[in-house]
Amino acid sequence: MKSLVALIKREYIEHKGAFVLAPGIILALMTVILVGSIVTHRFEMAYEVGAPSALKFFEFGFLAVSALWFVYLMATLFFYYADAFNADRRNNAMLFWKSMPVTDFKILGSKMLAGMTIFPAIIFAASLVTGLLVYFTTMAAVLFFPRINLPGLDSFAVSAWSIASFDLVYLVLALLWYAPFFAWVGALSAVVGRWSIPLAFLIPALVGLAENVIFNLGGPRGGYVLNYLRERFHFGDGDDHEMTWFFTDGPIDTGRMFGNLLASIDWSQLIGGLIVAALLVYAASEYRRRNVAT
Repeated sequence: MKSLVALIKREYIEHKGAFVLAPGIILALMTVILVGSIVTHRFEMAYEVGAPSALKFFEFGFLAVSALWFVYLMATLFFYYADAFNADRRNNAMLFWKSMPVTDFKILGSKMLAGMTIFPAIIFAASLVTGLLVYFTTMAAVLFFPRINLPGLDSFAVSAWSIASFDLVYLVLALLWYAPFFAWVGALSAVVGRWSIPLAFLIPALVGLAENVIFNLGGPRGGYVLNYLRERFHFGDGDDHEMTWFFTDGPIDTGRMFGNLLASIDWSQLIGGLIVAALLVYAASEYRRRNVAT
């Protein structure tokens, strides 16, 4: 257990630039932009929209920045896995770990766990800080637009808790759902290094092309392989409430959003994907053990 903690800590130290320093810089820039827009009166509102609630601005802003942080995390994790499974071969760290009673599966497993736990937790914390920034920006906007209705602090607290809870559940389920994709690019990186980035897309595309051109199996448009990957890559479904909520002054119904999210997940696919992810990490570790010289 101590060796696993040490391995995960090493991943944090080696990649804190992408998951700590970069989010910190982004938060600083967002603070300057939001404060500057208020101070310089660049933030405008058409009065013909009526008298909207400050709570609406806060909810919309919090959800928007949460979505942006989610996109940032998914993109960063993809490039992390495309490099991490092969990085210790370039800096000779593998020689140190192989000199200890640490298996290749534990080494790669620590990389997979770091990308699924520590790094997402840091980005989630950054999204919470951004939500607090959105709250203070909303309060500042009220000073310049007195027509905006200002609910009590308890309303903001309840709304923030609901949105943060939904963001956390969505993030955890999304990470579990996309685990086989991350393990796929990671396993490729153990074999071909950074060429895993284009190959992660090229290999499935060629397999789908072969199905359509060579085997001509019929089935759905584009073939079974590409159609399955397209559906498997999609996560979460919304409904009309998520769209109509933006055009009303009522509070967001996170309970309904939770229900829609859980109902949209194919749980057998999620569990199967986790099994595939574990097998890919194991296959990559066996390749390293058998084919990479110490």
